[in-house]
Amino acid sequence: MYKNKTITLCLPCRNEAASLKQVKQIIPSIVDEVIVVSNCSTDDSLAVARAQGFIAIEDNRTDAGIGYGYAHMTAIQAATSDIIIGADCDGTYPLEQIPMIVDRLLSEEIDFISCNRYPVQDSVAIPVSLRFGVNLLNTEVRLLYGTPIQDILSGMWVFRAEVRNALALTKGDWNLSPQIKLNAATHPGIRFAEQHIPQHTREGKTHQSYFKTGFSHALWIFRNRLSVAGLPATQFDLEGISEV
Repeated sequence: MYKNKTITLCLPCRNEAASLKQVKQIIPSIVDEVIVVSNCSTDDSLAVARAQGFIAIEDNRTDAGIGYGYAHMTAIQAATSDIIIGADCDGTYPLEQIPMIVDRLLSEEIDFISCNRYPVQDSVAIPVSLRFGVNLLNTEVRLLYGTPIQDILSGMWVFRAEVRNALALTKGDWNLSPQIKLNAATHPGIRFAEQHIPQHTREGKTHQSYFKTGFSHALWIFRNRLSVAGLPATQFDLEGISEV
């Protein structure tokens, strides 16, 4: 417990057994509960997670082979704490900064903080294509929603459990990442903010194809805006193109 608040850390996982021990080392002591949700893992991620004292859950639902969003939604619903944190098992996000981010959430009475990785420090190598893609998606969000989010694809966020249901999460694939931020930032009852964080060099290989995932994000952001406006998004498909 921290400042009379309990904290749950939610970690989606696919074949992350090799990195879970390293992740355990940087989780602050103020975290009361760690939930690892394994999605289609073929290694011993679940056993390793339990050996670290984490709650380990298996959820093998996928959308076109991707289950990132399902894993997050399962962990979020299973969380029992006052504050819920989402991150990854690959060591990319600075979990050691959780106390500082929680302090801001509480002191400024914020409901949802999205952690912004940009600008990235020089010591961390992030592919140019990924940086360019994130900038394009940020621009799309600003143009379509009027919301100046600096990192629409960040995989780390901190929010109060009482807004969990208001986030209305539905995307089982990678698109949960933009969905959770847009739903929080545009909800009239949720106080939203971003917090700059450093990024660590990832452990292991990415499970994403940046081009395919980026296009899927751009298409979903566009369709979602049409849906919010009450327009039939299905009429705006491009011939021969579908979400990946």
